[in-house]
Amino acid sequence: MRAWLVIKIIFALGFFIAAIWSLNYFYNSRYFKVKYITLEGNGKYQAEDILGILPEIEGSNIFEVNKKDIEDSILELLVWVKEADMRKIFPDRIEIKLTERKPFIKIHNRGKYYLMDNEGVVLEDITGTNPEEDYRELLIVKNIIGHEIHVGEKIAKKNVISCGNIFLAMDNELKEIISGATFRNDDAGSIVFIANDGMEIIFGTSEDTVKKIEILKQILKEDVKYNIIDLSNPDKPVVIGKESYLED
Repeated sequence: MRAWLVIKIIFALGFFIAAIWSLNYFYNSRYFKVKYITLEGNGKYQAEDILGILPEIEGSNIFEVNKKDIEDSILELLVWVKEADMRKIFPDRIEIKLTERKPFIKIHNRGKYYLMDNEGVVLEDITGTNPEEDYRELLIVKNIIGHEIHVGEKIAKKNVISCGNIFLAMDNELKEIISGATFRNDDAGSIVFIANDGMEIIFGTSEDTVKKIEILKQILKEDVKYNIIDLSNPDKPVVIGKESYLED
């Protein structure tokens, strides 16, 4: 009886060791080595640019690829990427899905031009291109900050984003007459839109945006030239410097 028990123990132990060895062999076999890496949503970056910043994924054991490390590396090193999601497709495929940031406004600061998204992230220095014409559909915001800004920096100024949101709410006819935006040096940091003819449209804050835009459209329907239109208080808009176009 005891001999039979010993045999059973030896058999169980042998089976256990064999199972461990098999699992280890299977775990470390080529079957679970990453052979394919697919990317989705990478419009701004080439595949080699993305894979070049990551650890050696290809050839690694898929179980040992760290999802969080990969996603964090992408978000830290690729400014245009807003979200990164890595998935393991067993036995040997890695899928990386990216959501890229989109240019929202152009920033003119200390003689340089930058693209910024709708969260205030500075995406790219476009000074060396043709910044006035490139991304022509975007509003140019000037003199927003005192220090030199850098790509990747997040500008935490609410009114900067508000400029873009207000401009986005305007119809195409209004957008065509706007050359840029800036801010007044007052407590509210009032938003000021500059028209192509130099007229200043003092918008104030982003409160009552729709109402202010409608008032602005009504004022501009008149065949009159203004130097300043102040919409800070939409219930009492102020116009300054009337001059008939017919007298030009």
